[in-house]
Amino acid sequence: MRRIIMKRLSCLPFVLFAALFRPCIQIVHAEEAAPAAITEAERAQLLDRAKALKADAAQRKQEAKQKHTEADAACWQKTLVSSCQEDARRAYRDSVAEAGKLDVEAKKIEREVRQRDSVTKKARQAVEAPQKQAERERKIAETKKRAAEQQQTRAERAAKSAQKAEKASARARESEQEQQGKLEARRQKEERAERKALEREKKRKQLAKERARQQAQQDEQAQQQTQQDGPAR
Repeated sequence: MRRIIMKRLSCLPFVLFAALFRPCIQIVHAEEAAPAAITEAERAQLLDRAKALKADAAQRKQEAKQKHTEADAACWQKTLVSSCQEDARRAYRDSVAEAGKLDVEAKKIEREVRQRDSVTKKARQAVEAPQKQAERERKIAETKKRAAEQQQTRAERAAKSAQKAEKASARARESEQEQQGKLEARRQKEERAERKALEREKKRKQLAKERARQQAQQDEQAQQQTQQDGPAR
């Protein structure tokens, strides 16, 4: 148990050292891993540099291959053929390794361009995001405004249609009432004419009856007079 404790205590300085310096290491790595945005001119310059490095690497590889072929052929004319061929292979590998470093550098530049393109794109999106949001909100507001205007236009048209229908209905009612009034006036006129006709007929009958009564009285008086005049003779 004591050994275990001593062993843990012996590791403590290293743990404290790592804990103290870990933030610094993380900050350094963060600073190295944070590529900057890139301009079009910088992008073109870096890509041209990568393209030139690749071309140079390809040319060096081709030259190294050609030199290795020539050196290998020349080795057969020497006494120490194997040693000469090994030297030729070593020179070829060194030349290819140097060319490979150029390819690595070119790929590193291309990777940097891609990373900086991504940073530039994100920065542009961050700048454009409020503008796009404002544009979306403006379009939404315009859409709502148009919808409200269309709704208002439809409501106004519906109100006008209802008003026209009400006016038409009112005119129809007025026309019907006027027609009913005319019919009622005609009916009353006909009734008055009929009453007058009945009154005239009644008066005519009364007059005829009165005349008949008077005539009967006259006839009766005349008959009585005739009867009185007869004995006198």
